[in-house]
Amino acid sequence: MVKKHIFYLGIILFMLAGLTSCKEDAKKSGKSRSIGNSSEILVVVQNEAQWNNDIGKSIKNYFGETQYGLPQDEPLFKLSHVKVSVFNDMFQKHRNIIIVNIDPKVKQSKVEFSKDLWAKPQRVFKITAPSVAEFVKVFNSRKETMMNEFSAAEHERIMTVFRPNNDVKVVEKVIKQFGLKMVLPKGFFVAKSKPGLMWIRKETLSSSQGIIVISVPYKDTLQFSLKSIMSRTDEFLRKYIPGPTEGSWMTTDKKNIPPKARVVTDFFTDYAVEVRGLWRVEHDFMGGPFVSYTFVDWRKNRIVTLFGYVYNPNKKKRDLLKQVEAIIYSTRFAEAGK
Repeated sequence: MVKKHIFYLGIILFMLAGLTSCKEDAKKSGKSRSIGNSSEILVVVQNEAQWNNDIGKSIKNYFGETQYGLPQDEPLFKLSHVKVSVFNDMFQKHRNIIIVNIDPKVKQSKVEFSKDLWAKPQRVFKITAPSVAEFVKVFNSRKETMMNEFSAAEHERIMTVFRPNNDVKVVEKVIKQFGLKMVLPKGFFVAKSKPGLMWIRKETLSSSQGIIVISVPYKDTLQFSLKSIMSRTDEFLRKYIPGPTEGSWMTTDKKNIPPKARVVTDFFTDYAVEVRGLWRVEHDFMGGPFVSYTFVDWRKNRIVTLFGYVYNPNKKKRDLLKQVEAIIYSTRFAEAGK
């Protein structure tokens, strides 16, 4: 019972520290701290009909789609909406905003993008179009860019909490072995370090988060194929990441939700292959979602995979995975001698 009280007290102190750091950042920038739940988008419409017609449907179908690689259905983003007539100062502080503006007088559709317009971190997209059909057309042409920007705002929000709590000792261990620098808040620790591998974990009474760094010599572009990435990942997981019972080990699930890869260009290396899917423990019953990013470190002619995972049985996992994703996105090449 005492351990539980200490655990919950720790969570409260962590949240308070995060709120304090957000406020300090806001003061420095002269902008209010943005509001909104994790992975939430506010859509500003001119009338309720827009939320229910093809405008709303196109937004819901894309941003409200089930996130791939989670064992339970959870949307990419939670969507809420308000009419422009009540879009006041409070709503303007929302972190992610889409403003719908249908104006029959305009001759050509346009998309206006603003970063940290009313608050920080914040992304605002205003789409002006002469008709519903034109809105849908321009939305579909820009939706991937919008997704990247909203995701970046989520990463920034998480980092305002994590960065002030950065554990320098753990960070230095990653720098020393791989020459990579990432934000690793207190609670994460190095569980294992082997040639070409480091296992970084955070454990609570109810959940587990981890990042596994895997590095091998770079040979050719075939190493970026999904088959090569998964084969390499599974090889290291089997060799170095044991399960809770004797003879068990961590691996990736190829049947229930097969791993899916895509190229991302908003990573710090400008090119990386993202893979999402499920991990499981061979000869045991543990499992959960993972996301990994594979890129080339040309300084040492090696290919690196940052494999992030979450274990949170019988509970939602999207937000915990988003935290791991944000940590991975904070990765940079460490400067020589640092």
